[in-house]
Amino acid sequence: MDDDDQGPKILATTWALTGLSAVFLAVRLFCKLRTKRRLWWDDYVLVLSWAMLLVSITLVTVSVPKGLGKHVYAVPFENFAFLGITGNFTGTFSILAAMWSKTSFAVTLLRLVQGRTKAFVWFIIATVNILMGLNAIFLWVRCSPVQKTWNPYVPGTCWDPQAYPIFGMFAAGYSAAMDFVLALLPWTVIWNLQMKRREKVGVALAMSMGIFAGATAVVKTTVIPTLASPDFTYVSAPLILWGAAESAVTIMAASIPVLRTLFRDLQTLSRRLYVSDSKNDTQISKISPKQNTVVISGGGPSPLTTTTTNSSDRAPLREAGGRIIQSTEIMVAVEFRKDDDPDGHGVDEVRAEHV
Repeated sequence: MDDDDQGPKILATTWALTGLSAVFLAVRLFCKLRTKRRLWWDDYVLVLSWAMLLVSITLVTVSVPKGLGKHVYAVPFENFAFLGITGNFTGTFSILAAMWSKTSFAVTLLRLVQGRTKAFVWFIIATVNILMGLNAIFLWVRCSPVQKTWNPYVPGTCWDPQAYPIFGMFAAGYSAAMDFVLALLPWTVIWNLQMKRREKVGVALAMSMGIFAGATAVVKTTVIPTLASPDFTYVSAPLILWGAAESAVTIMAASIPVLRTLFRDLQTLSRRLYVSDSKNDTQISKISPKQNTVVISGGGPSPLTTTTTNSSDRAPLREAGGRIIQSTEIMVAVEFRKDDDPDGHGVDEVRAEHV
């Protein structure tokens, strides 16, 4: 019956999630490249994660016309083998997408933590990849011969029907728990920085969006038992949807901290610099040393002088155009206001931030 066909809902939801995550990822890369910053391992792993998501949703798309989303009694017999093997590949790529999206954010955190905390993050990376990697492998080796995993009519033997779903729930549940841990970990790092409390909260919240990824992973874990259902073409729809949501939300969550630089630039462009009573004065937003920023002062057409605070970070702070201003602690911002440009370009403002 048409009312029992979940195919259109599967396609609409999964492609919407894939497209939205692609937008977040593209803006993340744009923000980094426009500030002349090189891409790092976390960027490459996140791109690879999105590629796995795209492949899995493409396989779902070709499976829907064959009967995915319908009850088994409405699926032509000759389509079962095709749906079985594409289902295996879909599950494999979906697991890889989720695994590498979490790994990307963990790799980002490696740049912010040290000592035992860094070792703990490495432990999370290793254990998540091992468990989810085994989950992808077991999808293929749970039957002998392998062909029986996608074609139940092939003679052979398989594990207990509940064995693979149980391990899948354990791996997915552990992965969800680590999402929450990684989401809360930045608070312990950022709260010790010398910054305004509002800035600390803003940065920490931006880096804690993984909580939503953990929530989707929890929901996905609850629907994994449907793998053992004989009506797998129909009841697997929620698993497909929440599997795509887990990877897509993780990709978006991992991109939000980098997007803060774009939001700051847009906020800067939306404001107009005030013009002081004295045309020759250069107005500077002075920020105390507690804010880890650069204070610039000067007047008229004479050269500006800079005073720096807390300039101990490894990465340089840059203007929107890419020119290095000064090395500072992470998550910092600089405002530069001038009333009269010697070159006749009028008032302007520059805000730079390193994330």
